[in-house]
Amino acid sequence: MNYPTTFPVLSTERLTLRQLSFNDRRAIFKLHCNKEINQLITREAPKNLNDSDAFIKRCSDKFEKEDCLLWALQLIETNQIIGTIAFQNMDLKNNYAEINYELNPDFQKEGFMSEAMKPVLDFGKNTINLKAIEAFTHKDNNPSITLLDKHQFVLQEDEFFNGNQLFLFDINQQ
Repeated sequence: MNYPTTFPVLSTERLTLRQLSFNDRRAIFKLHCNKEINQLITREAPKNLNDSDAFIKRCSDKFEKEDCLLWALQLIETNQIIGTIAFQNMDLKNNYAEINYELNPDFQKEGFMSEAMKPVLDFGKNTINLKAIEAFTHKDNNPSITLLDKHQFVLQEDEFFNGNQLFLFDINQQ
């Protein structure tokens, strides 16, 4: 396992994927309060910017503990934060991680999450040496299911967790 000692910055044609900073607190607050995003995920919306600060601090602490890599999706053109993508619940001994992601609805259906998913999966496979990546998505979240299908995640039949379907990305089969 090759967990990074400094937070990795990844780039795509339109995005910079980077570590969250406290300067992102308003963007994270808006993202985490978005009712459309929160329809299909289970989390408590932040009450104020202090909650966003606490989230950013938790992400930083989890990175230091080798448990999470959460990237902010920043538009290169405007520097606007439009979403996040993360490896979380990492088990370095078993080369395992879960992936999750969220995207501002104003930027959905433009290929941004698929664009971000590719370098993140490549980083997981080629740098961290992950062997299995799992994703959990709500059974009614068709855009997420389509994204996972596009990136060769396979639905695990009859596997549900709190109403979410389990998808597996098996690195050995890629």
